[in-house]
Amino acid sequence: MNKSLANQLQYYRKLQGFSQNDVANKLNLSRQSVSKWENGHTYPDFDNLLLLSELYQVSVDELLQENKKLKKEIYKNNTEIKETKKKLKFINKKINTDINLNYS
Repeated sequence: MNKSLANQLQYYRKLQGFSQNDVANKLNLSRQSVSKWENGHTYPDFDNLLLLSELYQVSVDELLQENKKLKKEIYKNNTEIKETKKKLKFINKKINTDINLNYS
């Protein structure tokens, strides 16, 4: 099973503010079916994939491919976190040095 599809289905469902039960009711399915799709155990059939794309207001292509924008944002955030950690480490080292000088 394509985990990115499972992740996309869960991501867009939550983005729309739906529970698994909400989606199941709108598609006349069981909640367990929606859960299996989002856990990567089964695939939705093409008819349900079309209905999901309409419900989530995204194209089928978006559901079937990994979210490149999200990956870029995560990379950017990770880079910023690394840079901030370096700065904090430098500041912490500077503070400790200054404290040691004051007590010498």
